[in-house]
Amino acid sequence: MGSLFRSESMCLAQLFLQSGTAYECLSALGEKGLVQFRDLNQNVSSFQRKFVGEVKRCEELERILVYLVQEITRADIPLPEGEASPPAPPLKHVLEMQEQLQKLEVELREVTKNKEKLRKNLLELVEYTHMLRITKTFLKRNVEFEPTYEEFPALENDSLLDYSCMQRLGAKLGFVSGLIQQGRVEAFERMLWRACKGYTIVTYAELDESLEDPETGEVIKWYVFLISFWGDQIGHKVKKICDW
Repeated sequence: MGSLFRSESMCLAQLFLQSGTAYECLSALGEKGLVQFRDLNQNVSSFQRKFVGEVKRCEELERILVYLVQEITRADIPLPEGEASPPAPPLKHVLEMQEQLQKLEVELREVTKNKEKLRKNLLELVEYTHMLRITKTFLKRNVEFEPTYEEFPALENDSLLDYSCMQRLGAKLGFVSGLIQQGRVEAFERMLWRACKGYTIVTYAELDESLEDPETGEVIKWYVFLISFWGDQIGHKVKKICDW
């Protein structure tokens, strides 16, 4: 490998190369590391140069290779050791490499997308399992104290804030259950109280094990909640808050 320090003896030369052999000649000179090129077209913008397409192709190949290496490292797959500075491949091999790398990128992105979807589905099913198991204990615990309600006609025009009206809406008792993170319990209770004017009953139970957050992947504590409410309007508010 040569050096380009000022103390080295240098000479100025001019080369005339055919376009068909320019790539191979410049690759060979670049491997020697003894040549420094001057820009003879300084007034020409970078978008008007003839080699812009080749540079963009190399940048695209670099982007794909960086993505593949990141995914391989994330999967804990050992990478084979190779040369630190491999020689430049022939031009026809570059086109083949570009086609193969683009195909690998599309396939890997599809596999990664399907894997992420399956992971979220698994976490969702695990959450449903815990929710059903714990809410079942809620219902068993309160079955002996289940109140009785008297049927009344529809009360769409009556105010939901009237206490006597709430007593007559006992036939429209509903339930909503789900999972919530430990850090969002207080804000969840506060929002329910302000939106529903206290006409809800919320029961909590902490899960025995921590679960993974589908968004961040962090393992955190979760709570199962069961909300009892009266009336369709209160039910719509509760469902909107739970979806939030």
